[in-house]
Amino acid sequence: MKELLKHILREMEVFLAKWTAYMEEAGYLEHTTAKKEDCILSLRGLVEPILTLLENDPSSLRFPLILKKNRELASFLVQTGRRHQARGLQAEMFFGCFKTLLHAVEDIVLNADYEDVEKLQSYMQFRKIVDAIETITIAEWDNPTLDAKLNTLAAKNRTLTLEKNKYENIFEATSDLVLVINDAGTILEINGVAREHFGAECLGDTAFKYIEHLDFDLKMFLVKYPHSRSHEIRLEQAKTSYSMIIVPLKKVSLASAGYVIILSDITAIVDHRTQLEQLVQERTEALRQSEQLFRSLFSSAGEGILLVDAALNIVQANEKAADMLGRNSDKIEGSSCVTIIHPDSIDSFLQAASIKEGDIWHGEVNCLSTGGGTFPASITVNKFFLGGDVFLHIIVCNITDQKAMESHLRQEKTKAEEMNVTLRNVMKAIDRNKDEFELSITQKITTSIIPSLQKLAAEENPEIRNMYMKILQDQLAGLTKSSSSIRNEDIIRLTKSELQICQMIQTGATSKDIADGLSISLETVQTHRKNIRKKLGLSRKGVNLYSYLNQ
Repeated sequence: MKELLKHILREMEVFLAKWTAYMEEAGYLEHTTAKKEDCILSLRGLVEPILTLLENDPSSLRFPLILKKNRELASFLVQTGRRHQARGLQAEMFFGCFKTLLHAVEDIVLNADYEDVEKLQSYMQFRKIVDAIETITIAEWDNPTLDAKLNTLAAKNRTLTLEKNKYENIFEATSDLVLVINDAGTILEINGVAREHFGAECLGDTAFKYIEHLDFDLKMFLVKYPHSRSHEIRLEQAKTSYSMIIVPLKKVSLASAGYVIILSDITAIVDHRTQLEQLVQERTEALRQSEQLFRSLFSSAGEGILLVDAALNIVQANEKAADMLGRNSDKIEGSSCVTIIHPDSIDSFLQAASIKEGDIWHGEVNCLSTGGGTFPASITVNKFFLGGDVFLHIIVCNITDQKAMESHLRQEKTKAEEMNVTLRNVMKAIDRNKDEFELSITQKITTSIIPSLQKLAAEENPEIRNMYMKILQDQLAGLTKSSSSIRNEDIIRLTKSELQICQMIQTGATSKDIADGLSISLETVQTHRKNIRKKLGLSRKGVNLYSYLNQ
């Protein structure tokens, strides 16, 4: 029997559904005020004391022994009966409700997965115990005197009146709109605030006329707005936003039907949320634009830029820094700064990394490029905080040419000091060389760099622009050089088609490959090759164009 009783308690939801159905069939449900919690407590108050005695003294659970020695087993039912009796409930209805409870329990027992004989024996034992409990309760029902009953009833009525007044005050005092509707959606009751908002004539009218749509019914309404959740709505009659919660009355009392609709004014919250969303959108857009500007400046800067974290690991490097170090930017990022600083400059670099926030350190170190090569660099270090983390902003400039010039000047100065006799002649020679150097640079700028810039500005093809950019870089780097194997001013004179064909020749493409790739005739390719050789000064020379372009 113990296992059977535990099974009954586990089937609580089934019990509630069946008891409600039996109560409704018997006509008791409309008169009861029991909540769901009260119904659960009724079954537990009957079953759990029996389980306790089964654990401690199972032999005492016989009908005569319960009446003589274990009358406390009926304490819960007796106390429940007295409360209902004090409220004016008749014995017939109280014990009738108790019988419907037993009918619901019987259904659970019948559907239990136990052997029929064992199930029948356990249930018969359970019913004998319940009969004893019912007998004790009937005896206790008739014990109180009439005066005691009347006094108790009067006290209960006063308590109920006070409770009613309290909840009516709460109902009327709330600033929310409160509507009580039945299962058809008809408004049965409203509070004062709702009466002022909708008008008293809304009583008896459908709630959907004021909240959603006139063609709605309760089922459609609850599908769109499930109960016990908060829904944000805007009423058609006003430009006001509300938070709506629908509470089923059955949640409070099984005998109650209908719903309570609570509308809370959240217009200020919605307006504030709209302002915040607009502000967030504006700031997000500003941040996106700032990020684009930063990336543009970062990647196109003329100096190498490194972003380094507190552990001296490179977080980000621009293309200029990658070119300077002879590595791809993705291979630099994530590596330690130690890998790009020469050992004899590590102390200087660590000194630079130890500066305070907002300070700037400027100095020179030796950097390592691919293959272990070393070059002198001027670095500027700035420390700052971003998102609570420390970062170093490092600007790197290759000063190899500057150092070479300084070394050259020192040598010239030494020679000048050693040749005091010919100092004036040397100075004149230097002035002459200087003029020639300036003239040479001027000529190179006029004949090479300016045309390159003009072509670069007018070109739309990214690949051709990249080629012009590389040519321009070579020209700028070669300002101080006397010449190169391929003259850049000659390359600038080439047309777009000729430059494209030069690129394909450099990759080893044959004339037929070029003709097929560009969808032109083989004769046109030959003509272009002839013009290219002419513009590069290779006409009538036994120089292979492929070898020449790949020098």
